[in-house]
Amino acid sequence: MRNSSDKIFIGTMSGTSHDGIDICAIKFSNKINLLKFNSFNYPASLKKDISKVIQQQELSLEKYFELNNKIGIAFSRSIKKFLTLNKINKRNVAAIALSGQTLFHKPKGKYPFSIQACDPKVVADECEIDVVSDFRNDHIKLGGEGAPLVPEFHQKIFSKKNTPLVVLNIGGISNFSYLDGKDEFYGSDCGPGNALMDTYCQNFLNRPFDKNGEHAKNGEVHLPSLNKMLAHSFFKKRHPKSTGKEIFNIKFIPKKLLKKSSGDVLATLTELTAVCIKKSMRSLKKKPHKVIICGGGQKNKFLVTSIEQHIEMGLTSSSEYGFDPQAIEAMAFGWMARQRVCRNPLLVKKNKGLLGTLTKFK
Repeated sequence: MRNSSDKIFIGTMSGTSHDGIDICAIKFSNKINLLKFNSFNYPASLKKDISKVIQQQELSLEKYFELNNKIGIAFSRSIKKFLTLNKINKRNVAAIALSGQTLFHKPKGKYPFSIQACDPKVVADECEIDVVSDFRNDHIKLGGEGAPLVPEFHQKIFSKKNTPLVVLNIGGISNFSYLDGKDEFYGSDCGPGNALMDTYCQNFLNRPFDKNGEHAKNGEVHLPSLNKMLAHSFFKKRHPKSTGKEIFNIKFIPKKLLKKSSGDVLATLTELTAVCIKKSMRSLKKKPHKVIICGGGQKNKFLVTSIEQHIEMGLTSSSEYGFDPQAIEAMAFGWMARQRVCRNPLLVKKNKGLLGTLTKFK
C-alpha cells in the first residue's frame, strides 16, 4: 500500500469481558502513534444477549446470525460516533480492524476454531470504509492458538535491546507476552483475569465489577476452593495456551465457595488470578527486568497488589511508556490491519502468514 504513513487505521476491541467497545485511531511514521482513543458501551439489551450466550454456551443458527448482525450494527454506530467525536474524515482512514466479540474459543481438536461475532460486511457498508477481520481463525490456521494475538505488536512498541520484558494484559482473561530483548517473543494466556470476579458481581451482587477490589480486600481466601480451581486441567498445560469463558464462567466457581460471604468469594477469585499469573511468570526462560501491565485489570488496586506480592516485583503501567493501558489491544488490532493491507506477514510460531480477511467497501 502506497503512502500508508499518511493514512489512519482504526483499531477496535471488545474482549471476553464484553463490557464495551474500545476504539482507537493510529498512524504510522517512524513509530506507531496513538491519535485518539475512546470506549463506548454496548446497548444494555445486546450486552445481556452476549452474556447469556457466553454463560450458557448455547446458540441456535437463527440467533447466531441475528446476534452477528446486531454486534455489527453496534460496532458501526460506535465507530461513526468515534469519527465524529474526534473530527476524523473517513476518507483519511485506510481500514478498520474488527476484532469481533468472542463467543466461543476452541483452538485445539480436529477442527479448531474461534467464533468472533460481528458482521464485517455490515461495518464496511455502514461506515463506508474497508474492514479487516477474523484475525483469530487465521492465527489458528497458522498453528497458533488464536490468542493472545498481541506479542508481535508488543515487541514493536515495548522491546528494548538486552532487556527481557513481560507485558501483562488483564482483561476478562489474563495473558502475557515475553520479549527477550532481541528478536524472540511469544505469548500465552495465563487463565482468568477479571472474568470470574466480574461474573460473580453481576450474578450475585447486582454490580458490574468490584471497583478497586474494595470488596475483595475485606475477605479471606478459601483455600479448599482455590486449590480445587487450580486443579483444573488448563493450569497443567504448557505455554503457549489459550482459553476463554467457555471454561472460566459462573459454573467454574465451586458451589462451596458460593456459599461463603461475598468478600471471601471475591478474595478467593482475586487470589486465583494472581496465582495463575505467578505460575506463568515462573515458566519464563529469564526473569524479566520489568513487567508492564495493561488492560482493564490494572484498575483493580487490590488485584495489582496481590500480583506484585506473588511475583515479588512491581508492575509498571504502560502509561509510563506513553500508551493508555486501555488502548493497547485496540492499537494492536489497528496495527494488524495495516500489516494485512500492506501484505506484511506476521510470525505465528515458526510460520509466517497474513492475518485477517479484507472486506472491501463497495
